Amino acid sequence: MSTVTKKTKLSLVVATLLATSANANTNNEIEEITVVAKPTSYANNVIEPAMLEQQSSVSSVLAVIDNLPGISINEGDAFGGDDWSTTITMRGFSIDGNQQQLGMTIDGIPNGGSNYGGGAKANRYLDSENLATVEVGQGTSDIASASLEALGGTFNFVSAQPSAEQSTTFAYTTGDHNASRYFVKHETGTVFDNTQAYISYSQTDTSRWVGDGSNGGKDNQHIEAKFVSDFSDLTVTGRVSYDDVHEINYNSISISEFEQNPDWDRLTWNWTGVPHFDQMFAEGWGTLRENTLAYVKFDYALSATSNLSLSPYYHKNSGRGDWIPPYLTSPVDGDGNPTTIGGENAGSYGFTDSDGNPLAPAAGCTASLEWPWSSGPGLNPACYPDDAIPVMSYRHTHYKKDRLGMTGEYQVTLGNHDIEAGFWFEQTDRDESRDWHKVIDARIYHHFDHTPYWTQYKNTFETDTFKWYVQDSISLGDFTLNLGAKQYLVELQRYNHFEDEYSDKIDSDSDVLFSGGVLYQLSASTELFTSYSENFAAIKDGVLERDSSTLTEIEPETAENIDLGVRYSDDRLSLTATAYSIEFDNRITFIAPGSDTDGIDYTIGTNGSYINVGGIESTGVELSASYMLTEKWNLYTSYTYNNSEYQSNDPSTYNSDGELLEDASASFKAGDEVIDSAQDLFVVSADYYSGDFRFGLSAKYTGERLGAWTDEQTRSRNEVDGYTLVDLNIGYNTSLDSGVFQSIDLAFVVNNLFDKSYLAGGIGNGSTYFIGAPRTAALTLTAQF
Repeated sequence: MSTVTKKTKLSLVVATLLATSANANTNNEIEEITVVAKPTSYANNVIEPAMLEQQSSVSSVLAVIDNLPGISINEGDAFGGDDWSTTITMRGFSIDGNQQQLGMTIDGIPNGGSNYGGGAKANRYLDSENLATVEVGQGTSDIASASLEALGGTFNFVSAQPSAEQSTTFAYTTGDHNASRYFVKHETGTVFDNTQAYISYSQTDTSRWVGDGSNGGKDNQHIEAKFVSDFSDLTVTGRVSYDDVHEINYNSISISEFEQNPDWDRLTWNWTGVPHFDQMFAEGWGTLRENTLAYVKFDYALSATSNLSLSPYYHKNSGRGDWIPPYLTSPVDGDGNPTTIGGENAGSYGFTDSDGNPLAPAAGCTASLEWPWSSGPGLNPACYPDDAIPVMSYRHTHYKKDRLGMTGEYQVTLGNHDIEAGFWFEQTDRDESRDWHKVIDARIYHHFDHTPYWTQYKNTFETDTFKWYVQDSISLGDFTLNLGAKQYLVELQRYNHFEDEYSDKIDSDSDVLFSGGVLYQLSASTELFTSYSENFAAIKDGVLERDSSTLTEIEPETAENIDLGVRYSDDRLSLTATAYSIEFDNRITFIAPGSDTDGIDYTIGTNGSYINVGGIESTGVELSASYMLTEKWNLYTSYTYNNSEYQSNDPSTYNSDGELLEDASASFKAGDEVIDSAQDLFVVSADYYSGDFRFGLSAKYTGERLGAWTDEQTRSRNEVDGYTLVDLNIGYNTSLDSGVFQSIDLAFVVNNLFDKSYLAGGIGNGSTYFIGAPRTAALTLTAQF
C-alpha cells in the first residue's frame, strides 16, 4: 500500500472519530474512539476524543492538548481570553513572551509565528467546534512541517471536514466571569454531486476573572468557511478564517506578591485620577488583533502510487498593543530639537500648569508613592501645587503582517520505497510602529487624542523563506527505515521608514539537516522505534528591531533530538513509552538596556540587543496509556519526566572565568536547571459513556519549577510550588426522530474543580508569573436541525 493511501486513510479515520465525539458520544461501546499515535519512527501523539469534552466550547483550542505527555498549556483564564499571558512548554522548549521554540500549523499551513508581536497561535484560526484533531510531534518535527520555530517539536491543528449531510447547528454557552458565546454553523451537505462545505460564526465575550467592575475581558468575533470538491483524480480543499478580537491582558506578578495576595494581579478597575496608580488600570492593557488566513489545496493523484499536493495560502494580520504610561515624553531629534517623528525621549514629565507647560517637583520634596513601585517625587502629586494637572500617555504599538506562500509535496511508491519530496516558500512583510497619544484629561479617564504627539519608530521587516525536504521510507519486512534531509534558506531585511534606509540583508540559512529512524514491528500489537533529527529555528526579524544587536555574530538556533520508544495497541489497551535526549545550541535571548526605571520601561523602543547564550541539554521519559476498563469506562494516563540544564554560563552576566560582571545580577551557569521547566507532569482521567449520558473527571499534576537566581554567593533561586488541577465534565446528548431538531446536546464543564490557587506560566525570565485561573464553570446547549 502506498504512503499516500495510508496517510489519507489515517487522517480520515481520526478526523471522523474526533468530529463525531466533539458533539457527543451516543454509543454505549467506546472501543472505536481510542486514538493512538501514528506509526512513525519518532514520538508523536494525537488528542483523544475525551480531551475535547474536557474543555468548554468557550475555551481556546490550545487547551485540548494539555493532557498529552510532555506538554504544559497555561493561559490567563480558563477560556484562553488573553494571548499576552499564554505560555506553552514541551520537553523544555517554550512559547512565551520571550521565546518561540515550538512550531505550529493549521491543516499543515504555517501560522506565521507564535509570538505576541504580530504572531498568531492556533486559537486565532479555529473554533473548538471546527477542530477535528491535533497532531503533536514531540521533540522531532514532521519533516514536511512548515515552521521556522520547530526546535522542540510541532503542533498541527486539523480542521473538521464538511459533512455529506445538510444540517444547521446552533450553540449557546454561558459561564462564570460573564462568559457568553453564540455559535452557528451551516453544513451544505453534498451539492453539485461532488462538493461539501460549511460556514460558521461565533461571538464570544468574557470578563477578566481578577477584580470587579470596569475590568475588561475578551470580545471576539470569528468566522470560518471550508469546502471540499472531488473531481475524479483531483481533490480541491479551500478554507478561510477571520478572527477579530479585543483582549484586556492579565499581569504577571512575583512570588512574594502572590504570597501576599494570590487573587490579584495588581491591575486595577477603578480610575483614581492619579496617573502613577492608573498606569495599572486594567482596561489600558489591551491586545487588539485581526487575522485572516485562506488557503486552497490541490491534491492530485497522478497514478495509483503517486500523488502531488500544492497549497497556496495568504495570511493578513493587523493589530495593536496598548499601555498607559503615567507621563508625557519630550521627544527630540538628533540635533536636540523637538520632534514628533523618530528621535529619542529627552525626558518625561507627569504634571503641567493650566497652560500645558511641564512642571518640576517642588525643590526639596522627596516624597514618593510606593505602589505599584516607587514613583519618586516626579510622579507624586504631593510634590506639586494643588492646581497642577496630571498628564498621561496612551502608548500604542501597531502590528501588521502580510504573508503569501505555498507548500508542495510529491509522494511516490517505488517498490519498497515510499518517497516524499517537497518545498515551502513564503514571502512576509511585517510592519511595526509605536506612537504615543496624550490622554485628554487624566483626572477623568483614559480617553485619548487620536492624533499621536510622537511616533517613536516605524519599521518594515521583509523575510523570504524557502525550505526543501526529501524523505525515503524503506520497508524491509518487519523493519521500516526512514532517511531524510531538509534545508531552510531564510533572508531578512529591515526598512527604517524614518531614516529611509535598508539594513544589510541577513542570511539565516540552515545547514542540510539530516534525520533518520527505524521502526520495528515486533508483533501485531507492538512496535519499537528510534530516531535522530536535526532541528532548526531561523533568526527572527525581531532581532533586527534592536539597534545594539551585533547581527554578524548571531547564529540561528539548532537542536539535535534522539528518541527511543515502544508503542503497544490491542483491543483494549494502547500505550507508548519514549526516552529522549536533546541538545539545544545557540539559544538567542534579549538583553535589555541598562535602566534605572523602577517598574515598566515604557520608552525602551528599539534599544537593547539579542545575543546567543549557549545551549541546553534535555533528557527525559514520556509515558501514556489509554485503557478500556469496560465498554462504558475508559481510563487515560500520561507521565513525563524532563530534566533540562544549561550547558554554559550566561555570557551577558559572567566573564570567561565565570566571574560576575560589574553591575550584573546572578544568572544561569553550566549545569543549572532551566528556568520554569517542570521536571514532573502527571495526568490521569476517567471517562464514562452510557447511552445518551457522558461523564469525565481529569486530574493533572505539574511539579515544582525553579525561577531566577536571587543570590550569587548561595546560588539560591525562586521556587514555584507544584500543583494539581481537577476538571469535571458532564454531558447529555439525545437524537430526535421527529420535529424541527435532529439532536440536542447539553455540556457542563468545570475547570479547576477544587479552586486550587497556583502560579501558572511565566514570562521566561523566572521572576514573574501569571496567576492560575480559579474554578470556572460553563454550560453549553447545542441544537442541530
